[in-house]
Amino acid sequence: MKKKLLSLALCTVMSASLIAGCGSSGSDSSGGGSSDQTSEEGSGAAGNSESGSSEAADLSSFPADTIKIGVESFDTTDEQFMALQEYLDYLADNLNLEMMYSESIDSAEAEMDFIDSCASAGCDAIFAYYNVSPEAIQEAIDKGMYYWGTEQYAPDYEDNEYYVGCYTFTEGDSDENGDYLGGYQLGYSLGEQGVKHVFYCNGGASFGVQMFIDRQSGFEAGIAAAQADGYEIEYDSSADVIEGWPGTDDFTAAVSSKLSGDYDGAAVSFNAATLFQPINDAGKADSIKIAAIGGVNDTYYDAFNSGLVSTIVYDCEEVVFGNGIVSIINAVTGHGDVTRDGDVAGRVLTYRWTLQDADQFNAIYDLHDNGEYYITAQDVANLCAEYNSSVTFDEINSYYQSFTLENTVK
Repeated sequence: MKKKLLSLALCTVMSASLIAGCGSSGSDSSGGGSSDQTSEEGSGAAGNSESGSSEAADLSSFPADTIKIGVESFDTTDEQFMALQEYLDYLADNLNLEMMYSESIDSAEAEMDFIDSCASAGCDAIFAYYNVSPEAIQEAIDKGMYYWGTEQYAPDYEDNEYYVGCYTFTEGDSDENGDYLGGYQLGYSLGEQGVKHVFYCNGGASFGVQMFIDRQSGFEAGIAAAQADGYEIEYDSSADVIEGWPGTDDFTAAVSSKLSGDYDGAAVSFNAATLFQPINDAGKADSIKIAAIGGVNDTYYDAFNSGLVSTIVYDCEEVVFGNGIVSIINAVTGHGDVTRDGDVAGRVLTYRWTLQDADQFNAIYDLHDNGEYYITAQDVANLCAEYNSSVTFDEINSYYQSFTLENTVK
């Protein structure tokens, strides 16, 4: 097990790597998890209960022809992306897949260059973990490659066979999008944990970035709900918001000002590691709770187990993003109908997991650290029509939607 002590060097984080979760907010958020999943030993589609690298069959020749996939990232050093890369490499090791990863992409021009490079290298599809420009979809299509994206659904392309859809965050029967719901959990959880006064780091909300606008709206709704339920948490949107990103004088000064006050809670709409050192320097490591959109990784391991970070809203990599590989395999192998929800490209509904319990955090951490996953390569194959001729989009959608935290991590 890694479980190494958190290096203070991790607390200096480039602003470009602070976004935990890619893409802007979606709008389709219906449905809820239904089928029971097993514990961290693995779930298994279509009755499979294998986990990690212990597959039920040799899948190295499935699909019959190697599928090469270009994977686009905004920051190759971001821990969530690195965790996703480990999962994609695991799938490539067990299935007949090949991954081609981008360098860190920070502009529409760099994105187009990568897509063109993928086409030249013979890629069959683009796995857009990150997207800068809508024109990238058209570029991929023009180059004869399938395109799967993040929560940024592209209705202009939903009728195009080369656009195979995306995931969409959901939360039961709520009609709010995943970023709003994630922000809501940040606010409400701090209230129920007894925090009395909270400040909020809103990231790109003040710059008009929709995902951060939605996270802030959800956070404020969560605070209001906590107050309505009798929790004594205080928050003033005119005084308790820190705007923008770390790395600027204004952000640093604002954090110092808040930490010199009576705040005992902080909510962060991006990677909260940037607060660890200032909180330690202020002597408040034992008197403040942090809620963040974040990951189950080394950055948060010590902070979560010590109680400094009390809530993480987490995108489980194989659940939230892994369904893109299923869509791509189905499309490339000639089963594009399995990627369609009726007549249009499908949205696979997934859940963010709100972690407030160290046992849950550690169960996920240990499983992944052991090279195992809740959704295995065998499970992915079972969701591909070339391997399982009876599978449908509705079954794929229901399968991924069934992975709630409660159903999955026991």
